[in-house]
Amino acid sequence: MKRAGVQKLRIGQRISKAVSSDTPLRSLASNFSKVAKNAIDEANTLVVEKVSVGVKRLPSNLDGLRILHLSDTHHSPFTDINHIKRAVAITNELKPDFVFLTGDYVSHEKQYIAPVAEELGRLTAENGVFACLGNHDHWTDADLVTEELEAKGINVLVNSGLRMSVNGQSFWLCGVDDHMVRQTDLPAALAGSFPDEMKILLAHNPVILRQAARYGVDLMLSGHTHGGQVKLKENGVAGKSALRRKLSSGLHKKRNTQIYITRGIGTVVLPVRYQCPPEISELVLRCV
Repeated sequence: MKRAGVQKLRIGQRISKAVSSDTPLRSLASNFSKVAKNAIDEANTLVVEKVSVGVKRLPSNLDGLRILHLSDTHHSPFTDINHIKRAVAITNELKPDFVFLTGDYVSHEKQYIAPVAEELGRLTAENGVFACLGNHDHWTDADLVTEELEAKGINVLVNSGLRMSVNGQSFWLCGVDDHMVRQTDLPAALAGSFPDEMKILLAHNPVILRQAARYGVDLMLSGHTHGGQVKLKENGVAGKSALRRKLSSGLHKKRNTQIYITRGIGTVVLPVRYQCPPEISELVLRCV
């Protein structure tokens, strides 16, 4: 019994010493605190990602066309309206030819719809601002989101498209409704397009890339993934779980269809981002 009591005392002393000293356990707690602070801070940053995209069927007069792509603003208690205001201001300073928005403007509460529509309505572009809907818009109130955005001059494409004429040449611009709520109708969005003209598709969820490739879409713009929102890397190298995550962000290709997936502006579940900052995408289209 005495030996057991001494053993318990020694174990207790070891634990006390470990907690009070600069051991790996204490270091881990300190690092976790720093990571948490950095993750909260990073969620309030904004990065402009400028990407050149070569498009085979891009009309020659449209070489250099500049598109600003925003997605997943998720206005909510987690994503402050001032964060969205900064994104709008930066986008307008870049003076784009088009601004494309790809859904999830709010997270859940209806009272956040009008304020975010008000701010997004301040976006300006030479040839207009166009949008599609996301799953969170449906889970909140898709009709109200559409109504508020259109009241602010934003063209919401719901399984529909139109021919855009720029610099004397044209292309087909279309948008589909969200895949997660089973509202996507790509044939309807492409109805009226010519087989040989360039087609740009706005689709919140990148999962329909395979279908877009079958229908001859040249460039698809999506969000939804938040780029993973939290990426655990060691020495700048993504871990195995991150490597297995397909189509999380950036430029990808399926057959003759390219897709650009933005990391988006806001957050969901937790108001944090880690090694995956909010993104404003500046896409420059080039003839190839």
